[in-house]
Amino acid sequence: MDSVIKVLVVDDHKLFAQGVVSLLSSEPDIVVSDVASSAEECLRMAEIVSPHTVLLDINLPDSCGVDMISKIKQIDPGIGIVMLTGLSPLGHIDASLAQGASGFLLKDCTKEEMVTAIRKAARGESYFSQSMAPYLKEELVGTPQQDSHDDKVASLTLRELEVFKLVVTGLRSKEIAEKLGITKRTVDYHIGNMLLKLEAKSRLEIVLKYKKDSYRSVEKDKG
Repeated sequence: MDSVIKVLVVDDHKLFAQGVVSLLSSEPDIVVSDVASSAEECLRMAEIVSPHTVLLDINLPDSCGVDMISKIKQIDPGIGIVMLTGLSPLGHIDASLAQGASGFLLKDCTKEEMVTAIRKAARGESYFSQSMAPYLKEELVGTPQQDSHDDKVASLTLRELEVFKLVVTGLRSKEIAEKLGITKRTVDYHIGNMLLKLEAKSRLEIVLKYKKDSYRSVEKDKG
């Protein structure tokens, strides 16, 4: 990836899109390559500007943003996609993540949250604005499943728990290896075991389903 992160903003509300461009103009490592107001424009511009991150509105005039994710990924699987919505995201979160989205922002998020989401998505990491918390809990975690989640985390070994806590913060294997003083291969081995024990399909699923409060009690019990 280049030192400057190229961003494609996709939103049919011109005032909001212009506001995003203005906000990001002060970031030295981020440049808005273009702005699209429709799904058709989005795909055409993604081909031309090769963005690192796409800020993608869910509600576009000619398509649902969720349906655009896989099409953008076909152009370049490495493009990070952050979904944007000014409405309730319920019903869209799971579908967006399944298609390959890196995260979600509500349109009332702060500039800092948007900048963080863009940088993380460009690195292949995930991010959700703080105001997404209740929606994530309701759609992805769910109170009825919380006990079973805790039981699965409790099945992790002490070393797996250490890796687990760093995975849920969004760190990559190399960064986890450096923090724990072990090799990247060892980290990947532990993550493989974690996926099996937690019955998760990916690291992103672990990040979304297991928040900090999910392992605090486990850490206390094992300590």
